[in-house]
Amino acid sequence: MKAIVFDFDGTLTKSRKESNCWYEVWKYMDDLAYDDFLYKKYKNNEIDDIEWFDLIFKRYKEKGVKREYLHEISKKIELLPGAHETLKYLYDNDVKIFILSGGIRQIIEDILKRENVYNFITSIETYDLIFDNESNLIDFKRPNFHNPENKNEYIDLLTKQYNLKSDEILFVGNGANDEKVYLSGANTLCINPDDADISNKVVWHNAIEKCGNLVEILKFCDIKDMKNIKKGL
Repeated sequence: MKAIVFDFDGTLTKSRKESNCWYEVWKYMDDLAYDDFLYKKYKNNEIDDIEWFDLIFKRYKEKGVKREYLHEISKKIELLPGAHETLKYLYDNDVKIFILSGGIRQIIEDILKRENVYNFITSIETYDLIFDNESNLIDFKRPNFHNPENKNEYIDLLTKQYNLKSDEILFVGNGANDEKVYLSGANTLCINPDDADISNKVVWHNAIEKCGNLVEILKFCDIKDMKNIKKGL
């Protein structure tokens, strides 16, 4: 294995329900009902993913979301135990580490820097909220894979950009929105499934239903020398 791609919310973090980036922003603004309203419209195909996120951005501007909000939210979100140990081990063994998330870059980066793992990451592909010098929200940038449910498109981009074969990549996720990744030909591992169907072995090649320590994923990483990291296996 030459590269590993992680989902973030609920995969690298402890619990999706309590640590989802977008959920936490809506909660911070006391606007969860509007979040639910938009999500239902998207799921009912009344709006597409582009309209959905445009409406989110519009609402955030109306609510006056500040950069400081995201920083405060990041303090509440914890990485899964063993994250530093695991990411450092992968990095030290020349495995490229990517984060592919439908979350918010500023929150993700804050958490990774706080946990001293940011420098292990090759790149992060996610949504950006853009702020001016006075911390006012002024713009919004989508990730290259556009639709959060088409993460296989990002894997295809990685293979071209980094000269990788798809079967040299392991994807680690936890949700139904990760289930198209297998179409890219990458190996897939589901940990702590939220709404993912781990019984579907076409979609999920392997699974850890209850992963309490991220070190557990290393048994699926095809790295020969594991003598220096036994804890959690």
